[in-house]
Amino acid sequence: MKILFRISGGRIRKKELGLGHIYRCINLSKELSSHDLTFLIEDFGSVSSLLKEQNLKYIKLKPGLSENADIKNTMKIIEDKKIDLVIMDRYGLTNKYAKTINQVAKLVIISDLQNIQYNADLIVNGFIGYKNKIIYNKYGVKCLLGPKYQILNSVYTKKKSTTKKKIDILVTFGGFDSANIISILLQSLKNNIENFRIKIILGPSTKKNAELAKLVTKYKKHISILQKVPNIRREINETKFGFCSGGITTYEFACMKVPFAIICQYPHQLTTAREWQKLGIGLNLGQPTSSTSKKIQNILNNLEKTTKKLKTNHNVVDGLGSKRIKKEIISLK
Repeated sequence: MKILFRISGGRIRKKELGLGHIYRCINLSKELSSHDLTFLIEDFGSVSSLLKEQNLKYIKLKPGLSENADIKNTMKIIEDKKIDLVIMDRYGLTNKYAKTINQVAKLVIISDLQNIQYNADLIVNGFIGYKNKIIYNKYGVKCLLGPKYQILNSVYTKKKSTTKKKIDILVTFGGFDSANIISILLQSLKNNIENFRIKIILGPSTKKNAELAKLVTKYKKHISILQKVPNIRREINETKFGFCSGGITTYEFACMKVPFAIICQYPHQLTTAREWQKLGIGLNLGQPTSSTSKKIQNILNNLEKTTKKLKTNHNVVDGLGSKRIKKEIISLK
């Protein structure tokens, strides 16, 4: 099949984007690599460079187009390239957009939270707030729901190893730390950095600043900072506790059965954070406020006790979502 991934993402705060949609589609594209794949991207920073690293073909759309202009441009590319199937992972998608695209090509929508009411051929929603199930929405569209269908990198299909925990705390806020949470966390750590082995993964779109560089120099035996890593599964597997935002990374920590605390970068992540806390798997620290630093310090001061309180003996995320979705997509031919 000729498959077009229509995605948006990048380094922009007001759009509530980040790079989660991008990584999700890159992960799914690896399962569909035998097909003719093209990415149509609205790039708000770092998206094209990520696709280049993966040797994926892409076409750029001008960011911030009106919906009508966006649809018109997308339709033209579908027609010119004779696209058979469109996979859409785009924050703020409307049913008008979906319905128009679905008139000219098969359409798979990857959606978030409780958003499943779209005209399409298949809807995928791996939200932790859904029980694993297959239902049909009000348009009669098949919907794959729950963490069983969360799209993760294929490395998460491997069984959890018994690697020795080399790191006490792993800090990772996705591809772009839009809310500057790393700085808040470092301020909270200043009084007890020497009590921990800490690793910080900045992400491809987060810049290393003078404050970070100074801390690494001062506490080089206790803290290490990486821009990005080739295999975050290994980093999670080697850690005792994680601090992350409320996106895909929460599913990665859960898959590796490593307890974590969530500091949300965007309001919509609060819904996911509440679900993890409800399940007793992760802690919800909300969005950054004046009390966030104190909440972090409380966790650090009682890290062993906090870790024991959170569930690690569960199978909520098994890492096989991408493979399940691939089968469903192929059956649309």
